[in-house]
Amino acid sequence: HYVDMPSGLIPQSLMVCVVFLGFYECSIGGAVCAFLLGLLLDMSSGIILGPWAGAYTVLYFILVNVSQRLFVESIVVAVSTVLLCTVLTGGIFLALAFEYQALSRGDIAMLLGQGVASACVAPFIFMLLSRVWRKVGALSAKRGSVVSAV
Repeated sequence: HYVDMPSGLIPQSLMVCVVFLGFYECSIGGAVCAFLLGLLLDMSSGIILGPWAGAYTVLYFILVNVSQRLFVESIVVAVSTVLLCTVLTGGIFLALAFEYQALSRGDIAMLLGQGVASACVAPFIFMLLSRVWRKVGALSAKRGSVVSAV
């Protein structure tokens, strides 16, 4: 069945996963995962290969550097970071995919809508990923004890 939904109401769940990685996985493996998530979105979007991968990789490196100064256990920080990062990665994607096209009001409204939708689902995705991460054992190594490769 096909559901017609405005693109501004669709959350960017993969981007929420990249934010989670930026908060909790400070390693080359996290950077590779962020790139692969972006590549997965590129391959499923059918536009061109690379803009989402580039945007998610840039976002990951920004978050790794900034998240060391944030209280990442707070859900308020997670939700607000997801909102800002959705707009940022959408802007990076549009700049990479359509380099000579200016952002319109419709693009900005769509990015803000996706940011709000992504922020609404972020607590659930963070909760799910935290449980999986603990089972794997990745969160048990504290963030301060992990050597940053960035």
